[in-house]
Amino acid sequence: MEEYQKCEDLGYGFIKELTEFVSQKTSTEQMLHFVNIAFEYTFGVTAIMFIYKKYGLEEKVEISRGFSHAYVKKINENPPLSLLKNIASIKKGLYINFEEDKEKYAEYAYLFEHDNVSEFYACEPKTAYTDSYYVTMYSVHGFKNCGSNKIEIFDTIFSVIAYILNSNKCVQIMRDCSQIDYVSGLNNFKYFHEKLFQEMQKVNNTKGLLSVALISINQLNKLNSVFGHGAGDKSIGMIANIIKKNIRAFDIASRYGNKFIILFPNMDGATAKDILKTVFLEVESCFGKEKQDILSLNAGVSMFPSDGGNERTVLDMAEGRRIEARRQGKWTIL
Repeated sequence: MEEYQKCEDLGYGFIKELTEFVSQKTSTEQMLHFVNIAFEYTFGVTAIMFIYKKYGLEEKVEISRGFSHAYVKKINENPPLSLLKNIASIKKGLYINFEEDKEKYAEYAYLFEHDNVSEFYACEPKTAYTDSYYVTMYSVHGFKNCGSNKIEIFDTIFSVIAYILNSNKCVQIMRDCSQIDYVSGLNNFKYFHEKLFQEMQKVNNTKGLLSVALISINQLNKLNSVFGHGAGDKSIGMIANIIKKNIRAFDIASRYGNKFIILFPNMDGATAKDILKTVFLEVESCFGKEKQDILSLNAGVSMFPSDGGNERTVLDMAEGRRIEARRQGKWTIL
């Protein structure tokens, strides 16, 4: 009874912390990172993997903890399709105690980066949308703080996670309908494409020109891993504010992922690069004041129509120059 009470209290405590965490307008990715870390400390999970599936496309590992990057790459090259099919066919999660059921170890051995795995659990948090997450996790020393009915504890927790995933999906759909990226305060990529098409039509009619700048935030994932996504969002917001301060009122700045993209109507590439140099100097100065030496920026600039006659070509040219700029070193603009 005491063991059950302890496990029930920990389970409810975990759910309470999770719901409080996601109430702070966190993204699905941030929520899953929270789950990864908390499961290690609370339940003794050695490694946990969220496999993202979009129906019609291949499955891929989106977030993991306890696995090396090389191992995740290996799993992505050979996704566990038979296991996912098995999980999807059962109502409850799949639990295996390898100390009692060793014959199943051989079938799933390639999922484990550690030797002598003791227990394994996998499930599909049910979502009402066209995409889904599968979860696989295991423990070398055995799950802890779960009492005797481990599958019930994990099923309950992942039912809550599934509810949050559904809620987050609704929020994300509403955000996508907006023109604003909520982290940076800049426009989103969809809005940028609409404005780029319109401005290209103007250039064609007036025989004018425009420039496009593509900026990458280097090592953003590393910063998120070390200091958390709050630190990453703070840096994104700071860079976005500096960009807004240095561009014209009618220039269009957007953000997607770890990149910013700026549309400069009626501006040549050299002038656009001068603006970026000012932005880079100010951002580098802010990083120095915060003693933050992980992040850096690079950028590539292209022009329309001299670098290409359509949107795709102009964007590809900017991306190619950004990649080359990163090869040359931090804070380089090409």
